[in-house]
Order: sequence, then structure tokens, then C-alpha cells
Amino acid sequence: MIKKILFFLLSILLTSFLVGAQTTIVNLMWLSSVEMPVTLMIFISSLFQDFFMLSLSPALGMLPIPLLPTLILLGFLIGFPVAWLALKWVKIEKKYAYGIAGAAALFFIVYLTPVIFFGADMLAGARTPLGKVSLIICGYVGGHFMGSKLNKTE
Repeated sequence: MIKKILFFLLSILLTSFLVGAQTTIVNLMWLSSVEMPVTLMIFISSLFQDFFMLSLSPALGMLPIPLLPTLILLGFLIGFPVAWLALKWVKIEKKYAYGIAGAAALFFIVYLTPVIFFGADMLAGARTPLGKVSLIICGYVGGHFMGSKLNKTE
């Protein structure tokens, strides 16, 4: 049971890192397009700084909890039990079922946060259709990680 909780938390952390990295890359691509110099050192430092700011620090002082992992946690808390129930009737590997659940969680996060926050995309990477798809893929990777670890622990 403790291993499952650890893998669940690691899947949230992995997904948070991937979402943060995608957002950082989109922002740096935009800076590069307006001819701002983006070096490898700037890329690496931005990647890690954004990961810590998006994933580990409180949300702009408004809430005492980090916003991105909390959104992913809520999405996974809904999606993963649904995947678990679906596995009772559908015979597919857990890693695919949980991957689909993770993708669905990010799909709803990407499409519902603008509804909740008055039309504003919370993540810069979600402003384009390609950005939305890549964030959904990040959710799939996090869910796939969780499902693959469940296969090994049971």
C-alpha cells in the first residue's frame, strides 16, 4: 500500500515536471521568436526554476499549496479510481488504462481551468491546440508510469 502511494505521488511529480517543462519550452520558443537570446544555460536554468516555481512553491501567495500538483492530484484522484473500476470489466494492461486516465485528467484540467478562471489559460503551454495536446500527452505519461508500477508491485 505504501508503495502504491509513493508511486502515485511520483506520478504527480513526473507529470508536474513534464507540464512545467512543456510550459517553459513554449515560453522560451516565444522569446526566441522575438529574437531574445536563449542559450543552453538559460534553457536549463529556466527549466529547473520553473519546475520549482510551478510544482513546489505556493501559488503566488494566494494559496498555501502549489497549484499545478494540486490540480494534477485532483485529476488523478478522479481518473485513477475510474481506471481501476474500468479494469474490472475491460481487459487491458494497467499501464494503458492508467495512461488513458492520466490523459483524461489533463484533458479536463486544460479545458476546465479557463472556464473556472474566467477564460484565462493557467498554463502558457495550453494556449494553442498543439500545446493542449502535448499537455494531455504529459498526463498520459504520468498515468502510464503509475500503471506500469502497479503491474510490478502486484
